[in-house]
Amino acid sequence: MRRITISVPDEAHRALKLLGILEGKAFGTIVLEALEFYLKDKDAYNLDVSKRLDV
Repeated sequence: MRRITISVPDEAHRALKLLGILEGKAFGTIVLEALEFYLKDKDAYNLDVSKRLDV
């Protein structure tokens, strides 16, 4: 598994920490769940660079 470093606004950090406490989950677990949700929503696991749009 790879590590990444991101900057998070204070309000989002606080919300993630509180959510972790309420759900009994680690901060990183919640971030990974959110990332997975986003990637699945965008169908990112099935991307094909040969079909990319001209920019």
